[in-house]
Amino acid sequence: MAPPLYAAGKISAYPFALGIASGDVTASSTVLWTRLAPRPLAINGGMPEQGVAVQWVLSQTPDMATIVRRGESMTQSAWAHSVHVEIDDLDAGREYWYQFRVAGHVSPIGRTKTLPSGNSAMNSARFVTASCQNYTHGHFVAYRHMVADNPDFVIHLGDYIYDTSFGETFRQHDTETAPTTLDDFRRRHALYKTDLDLQNAHAQIPFFLSIDNHDALEDNDPSKAQMRAAAYQAWYEHMPVRGYKAPGDNHFDIHRRIAVGNLAQISMLDSRQFRDTREICTGDYDPSYGFGNYRERCPAVFAEERTMLGKAQEDWLTSSISENSSTWNVLASPGPFLPFSYQHNGQDLRYIGAWDAYPANRQRVMDAFTRARSGHPLILSGDVHSFWALDGARAKQAGEQFPLVEFVTSAISANWPPPLAQPVTDNLPNNPQLTFYDPIYRGYLLHDVTSKAWTTSARGVEDMRDPQSAIRTLANFKVSHGKPGFHQDTEL
Repeated sequence: MAPPLYAAGKISAYPFALGIASGDVTASSTVLWTRLAPRPLAINGGMPEQGVAVQWVLSQTPDMATIVRRGESMTQSAWAHSVHVEIDDLDAGREYWYQFRVAGHVSPIGRTKTLPSGNSAMNSARFVTASCQNYTHGHFVAYRHMVADNPDFVIHLGDYIYDTSFGETFRQHDTETAPTTLDDFRRRHALYKTDLDLQNAHAQIPFFLSIDNHDALEDNDPSKAQMRAAAYQAWYEHMPVRGYKAPGDNHFDIHRRIAVGNLAQISMLDSRQFRDTREICTGDYDPSYGFGNYRERCPAVFAEERTMLGKAQEDWLTSSISENSSTWNVLASPGPFLPFSYQHNGQDLRYIGAWDAYPANRQRVMDAFTRARSGHPLILSGDVHSFWALDGARAKQAGEQFPLVEFVTSAISANWPPPLAQPVTDNLPNNPQLTFYDPIYRGYLLHDVTSKAWTTSARGVEDMRDPQSAIRTLANFKVSHGKPGFHQDTEL
């Protein structure tokens, strides 16, 4: 039996304190999101157990004068009074504006935009890749500049929240104890959503989102299934996404094929939910070198069956890549894809959170690119809190010279401390494929795409501890369609 309705008029405090959002857009649909939370960090956001009716409208004009859809959604305490409105049968490639209303309270007006239809000849597209925002390390001021750059959409590659501050005290988490329960994860998400620059970006730009280790768990660990289910549910309750079926579910449909007309196909991955454990080698390693994240690979790492994606997602990905018919054939991965070797004490070490720890799975993906009917291949990734531009064909190691380009975004705000950053700098001579590396700036990558060229700009925030900080373009990278490598223009 459904719980009784709550008298909406009793919501005295402003219920849209966590903002509004849209995302998971297609050429004909969008997801609208909000969560009623008059007291964001309180249990259940300060809402009662009873459900509340929330009205929503969708307009073709920003003054909300041309309403094309309207409806009502019932919240449930089992979903933390979150609202996910899936609207279908929309026009392709056009802007819409939306708004929520409950108990006399009105949300801000949000903007969303559907993708172009699959058979449309696109002249250009602009979008952002971002990742890794630790609330305690700095302001999310990058999002203010992101809105000013006016992208069609944002792909967030994970670590939307952090389970720890790593000892940083610039801004405080709700607690220094890592989240483990549903209430813990809800409170952490609510804290992050109170950042006004993040709220405004969500209100103005549709997002696609994936999950990385700080959002949930490091790997697929059956002993922590209940904790992962709590993390997944809270993540869903705070994101404009589809794919989570029922409270307490330990499975989430996250990977997406983002079709930008006939200009680009972007296969966005879930590289955490189904991956084999990264802790596969039992040999000694130096915990002071890269905090133990850079390790020698034992023979088990090279097992043919070892997987980053799980069989079902891998089959989907290789099919998506090989059957692509778009101009650009793009993979968006939470973690770095191309090889990078850390030479230390006579050993060849690799980052255990990257595809270097899953070489057989990486080779199968590369084989799919080789079979592809059409489309210039490109990799977009994040996770390492610094800007990287790599030309895979220039790698030194035999068997690791991959003929594609990868652009790695820095973090929105998460630090890149010297024990992680310096080993990269020290090993640049050993890795000629990494032609641009900036460990200093936090920010995001801005991508401008045409049928002839792909231009990526590294956008670096000057001071993430200044809420009014300016931003600069550190470098531009241009990939010419059908030609190897990329050209770099450094603007610093």
